[in-house]
Amino acid sequence: MGGDNMEYSDAYLREYLPRENPPMELVPGDVIDEVERWGDFIGEDRELIARSTFWTYAIFSELGLGRYRSERLHDRFWRVRPWFTLAGTDFNMKRVTFGLFDKDREKAGIGFAIDVPQWDGPEFAIIDRLSFPLLGGVTFPFAIRQNEIEHHVAHPSGATSACWAQCRTTSLWGVLTAGHAVNGNRPGRAVSMASGDTASLGRSYFQPVDAAFVLTPAPSHKPTQLPFMSFASMGLPVIIDCQSGSVSRTVVDVQNNCGVLNTREVGVTLCLDQPVSKGDSGALIRVANGDAVGLYRGSMKAPSAPNGFRGLAQNFEQAILALDVFPYL
Repeated sequence: MGGDNMEYSDAYLREYLPRENPPMELVPGDVIDEVERWGDFIGEDRELIARSTFWTYAIFSELGLGRYRSERLHDRFWRVRPWFTLAGTDFNMKRVTFGLFDKDREKAGIGFAIDVPQWDGPEFAIIDRLSFPLLGGVTFPFAIRQNEIEHHVAHPSGATSACWAQCRTTSLWGVLTAGHAVNGNRPGRAVSMASGDTASLGRSYFQPVDAAFVLTPAPSHKPTQLPFMSFASMGLPVIIDCQSGSVSRTVVDVQNNCGVLNTREVGVTLCLDQPVSKGDSGALIRVANGDAVGLYRGSMKAPSAPNGFRGLAQNFEQAILALDVFPYL
């Protein structure tokens, strides 16, 4: 599988990311505040990851305000396929991702993408370019990408619990895991645990939010509250706490949310440079200081990479807001 995986490097990000920060007055204040709270855990090149974060959320903000220009390439691109209607003709949509393209399989660079189901058309195609006048006229390509999600859980008891969780309203205890691992949304549903015990489902919102709160006995130790990051971006180094041990990965793109995560309308995701293993669905994704970033879901598969070439994760903050729980370790 190693040959299929996307290859990330700071040098690749540095080559295509604008050399200077965007106008800081156009970066949402919450993003600036979070970056200022970073310690030295982000990685060797803190400035690079900070600049990536500022650009990502300044661009998402400008998208939301409609302050961009489209070259409307998709009108010409799809003229020969009048039966095909692109879901992304309105670029102010929540399913748009922004990040690094796979330079070997797609096209070198940074841009927007919408994932589409597999079909007989191009696996990856740039259909437009968007420019941002207030961000110095910077321009990024807009692509469609054929993808299929493969969840990395064989059966409910094969999932991984991310952390302890306590219901905000009832104070009942449980664990947080991937919603698809539970195979149902009805509260009270029996859930098989890896220990051999049977727990019950507190709540799940899969789909679209791939997270579930499974009721269990309270922890025997006094847990500590788990902090989290709100604004992941391409280049962020993360750690996944898999069943076999912790592994390092890098965020390569994130979904447009601009910090608005208290919604169950659409699941907010992020992608990693490589997937991990089956059975790791629900694993906690965190940065080096322990702040949670996401819940591991599985891999993104494409026709040319049937084993999966990127890892897929559920945004952690959206998960705990949707489930109405406090996270603990």
